[in-house]
Amino acid sequence: MGVEGRTYRPVVDHDICGACAVCLHGCPAERIPEMRSEPESLRGRIYGHEDPFALPLVDSPAAIPPCRAACPLGQDIPGYVGLLAQGLVREALERIHEHNPLPSVCGHICTRPCEAACTRTRLNDPVPIRALKAFASQRGGAGPVQVGALEDNRPSVAIVGSGPAGLTAAHDLARRGIRCLVLESHDRPGGMPAWAVPRFRLPPEALERDIQGILGLGVELRTNVRFGFDVTLEDLHEQGIRAVLLATGTVKGLSLDIPGENSQGVMDGLAFLRGVNSGDHRVPGGHVLVVGGGNTAMDAARTVRRLGGEATVIYRRGPGQMPAGSAEVREAEQEGVMFCFLTAPLRIIAGEDGRMKGLLCIRTELRRTEQDKRPKPFPLSGTEYEIAGDALIPAVGQVPDLTPLVKGLGLKDSARFRLDPASLETGYSGVFAAGDLLTGPTSVVEAMAGGRRAARAIRDYLQGEASE
Repeated sequence: MGVEGRTYRPVVDHDICGACAVCLHGCPAERIPEMRSEPESLRGRIYGHEDPFALPLVDSPAAIPPCRAACPLGQDIPGYVGLLAQGLVREALERIHEHNPLPSVCGHICTRPCEAACTRTRLNDPVPIRALKAFASQRGGAGPVQVGALEDNRPSVAIVGSGPAGLTAAHDLARRGIRCLVLESHDRPGGMPAWAVPRFRLPPEALERDIQGILGLGVELRTNVRFGFDVTLEDLHEQGIRAVLLATGTVKGLSLDIPGENSQGVMDGLAFLRGVNSGDHRVPGGHVLVVGGGNTAMDAARTVRRLGGEATVIYRRGPGQMPAGSAEVREAEQEGVMFCFLTAPLRIIAGEDGRMKGLLCIRTELRRTEQDKRPKPFPLSGTEYEIAGDALIPAVGQVPDLTPLVKGLGLKDSARFRLDPASLETGYSGVFAAGDLLTGPTSVVEAMAGGRRAARAIRDYLQGEASE
């Protein structure tokens, strides 16, 4: 906190104040309405607005700052921001690593719930927490160092999937002395950030820096190993694995389920992004239509622009309802991506050669019902119209691919595959699930929080097993 001056009437140094509001929570003057109007205090700056807000009063002066409370990982944001303000970059990175094993990744693609909760938004702009994390990860030196000795020379936990959830679980377990084996079906680790996030949003070297820090803890990584095909649960048990974490994410894109999706020029959003990240830089078409309003849709449209094509995003709701981050939407507009809001696709129009040449759409309007918290789009009869385009990228959602998991667990079909979001258990003793596989598509930081929960569950399981 940047508080100076007399103890009974503190004055805030606005140049270093992070607006965490801890001073307000714990200050006795908060209970004196007259003191809220002092213009040079943070209280005066806040309550002096036309639309003042009141922070809840608490008995303890050690209230959690709003930014930290909003972070799924519970990072000590005021702590490391304060260290950076003092020029202690290495110390700031160490503070970050206490809760976050992927600071470089989060410094580039975190959805920034902390900034949305920052008290300073009531005054002007939030503290640029994500950018500060990126700075610390770039300038703070090497990653985390080994803490304690690993309990065995052989892995006792296998983690299937090396995305944010799997890597976080491996990090947390390794720091507790538990050796982990991470299995990745692709040729490089990182999960969706490695193959589905464009490099202009997440440079490969940033992801690599975080991964090397985790591997430095003694975590073993094997790439090009497909669970269910190259190795099964039975195989892992024979290798001495005592617990398994399934963290394979949501890797299959949903179809639009409209006529004409088998036309030439239609490509799944995740498959398109994976191809580009693997070196295929061919533009899908001269004018590419992207259906969806999430970050995958924004990434696909912006990638098309970088490859030299025109891109139009079609979304059935309005701009205020887009799940994509506001910064990604704004940057897409600045890069020349066009938008058609309140529009839903009906049918793909193809020529005699089977090549797509347009998309038949219909206008929609949003209506709120008692059952739905979010307004739903309803088609408006008689408003059908065609949008010209020679390629289409659906990006309307993602689901897990259960086939390898079913095979790896020895099941006959996916109907018997059960996941418990509360306990993270799968119905198999010692087999847990985490991340997007368990919850559906979320943000990187939410998936990491899921990996942390799984690490605790696995640790408890191993301790219980040892005590039997």
